Amino acid sequence: MERRRFLSSLSAAWPAACATAALHGLAPAAVAAIDPDSRQATGLKVGEVSSTGAIVWMRVTAAATRQADGELRRGAVQPFAEGRSTRELEGSTPGEAGAVRLRYATSEGLTGARDAGWTVVSAGRDYSHQFTLGELRPDTEYFYSAETRSSSGKLHAPLRGRFRTAPSADSRQGIRFCMTTCQKYSQLDHPDGFHIYNSMSALDPRFYISAGDIVYYDSDDPRATSVDLARYHWDRMFSFPRHRDMLLRVPAYYTKDDHDTLTDDVWPTKKLKPEYRMSFADGLRVFREQVPMGPSTFRSVRWGRTVQVWFVEGRDYRSPNDMPDGPEKSIWGVRQKQWLMRSMAESQADWRVLVSPTPIVGPDRANKGDNHSNKEFAWEGRQFREWAKTALGDNFVNINGDRHWQYHSVHPETGTNEFSVGPASDSHASGSPGENKNYHRFHRVKGGFLEVETGRRGRESFLHFRLRDVRGAQTYAHSFTRRVTA
Repeated sequence: MERRRFLSSLSAAWPAACATAALHGLAPAAVAAIDPDSRQATGLKVGEVSSTGAIVWMRVTAAATRQADGELRRGAVQPFAEGRSTRELEGSTPGEAGAVRLRYATSEGLTGARDAGWTVVSAGRDYSHQFTLGELRPDTEYFYSAETRSSSGKLHAPLRGRFRTAPSADSRQGIRFCMTTCQKYSQLDHPDGFHIYNSMSALDPRFYISAGDIVYYDSDDPRATSVDLARYHWDRMFSFPRHRDMLLRVPAYYTKDDHDTLTDDVWPTKKLKPEYRMSFADGLRVFREQVPMGPSTFRSVRWGRTVQVWFVEGRDYRSPNDMPDGPEKSIWGVRQKQWLMRSMAESQADWRVLVSPTPIVGPDRANKGDNHSNKEFAWEGRQFREWAKTALGDNFVNINGDRHWQYHSVHPETGTNEFSVGPASDSHASGSPGENKNYHRFHRVKGGFLEVETGRRGRESFLHFRLRDVRGAQTYAHSFTRRVTA
């Protein structure tokens, strides 16, 4: 049923294709020359939405939908023979030379639409392009037509969608957003994509955060030992109907962790196995190629007076995990840490929320050594928690990915609150060290996602956290409130 609805939504784009033909001055009879199918099998991603801008990712594909009948690779990791093509595999969506453009307006009919212009796409960036939109209005819904054409000039049916910009910094409007992590392809829980996409979409969030391990290069088959194989991991993940459908209506912010950079617990100078024909630098390049991303992977965005959100980069500047701990050892690096502390201290938002791909509070397993709750990075973790207690007070919360269980922890010494969202499916949940009464207010070894809601009631500002299971049912809730003066 879901597949039929998805294909029906593609057919519904036909009137828009007619409008596209009209825009090019084609006679009604020439509409038949337009391909009735979309050539955007990997969908579209809107990201980095602010009160005045956004980035829109598009890609031209050879077919309208993912390959359904190729070789299925969801078991244990097996060698991928030299010379084989990913086109043979289930979920493949080969790119194709052509051009993309975006038209967008504040009316659903695209009256007076702005035109970003045609841009040629090629193999160098996996046939994708990112349009940077500026001079948008705060708290305004924008409708768009994502259009493609072949290298010969033949138009394809477009994709239509919408997004809403952030409110201005002085707006008292509340918002709702969601966060996910750990999307392991071999642990998919529905043929049309993860359940969490339908569950999040039903909440109509203003945006969602994908907090790392979006794909698993090293432990999902086939192992991504080359750029071509890495791109295949992204293609098959974002060509599911459920994923495409939500992302046409919900913008996102993306952060990466180890598995979607290169390998488990990776850092820039880590020695790779001989079979890797893909470097750390290649991993960084592919990530930025596959998601809408501005000049920096660490950044912050303000959503009105109620909340400001920070996204930190946990791989690019990391010291080796096996380096002796101390003041010189860092996950964030000097420049990023200085920016983070300065900007968080200066923020006038009611609530300051940090999105960390890995835990800052934990607790984590004793055999792990790649995050601020582990002894390997204990010095920086302690430094930041103590600084946050002194400089940020009661309006700071950390939310993190990476862990395959849900929890709400409070650090026993500094009082730092941390929420972990859990993996994208129940079958991927595992690895918890068990419930710790000194830390945990909630602990659940299952999949799901996090919903966050902010708002004001008179002089009281609230921040609600709701952990939900993969179907959207609430598993835990906790609220913070504080008095505000402006």
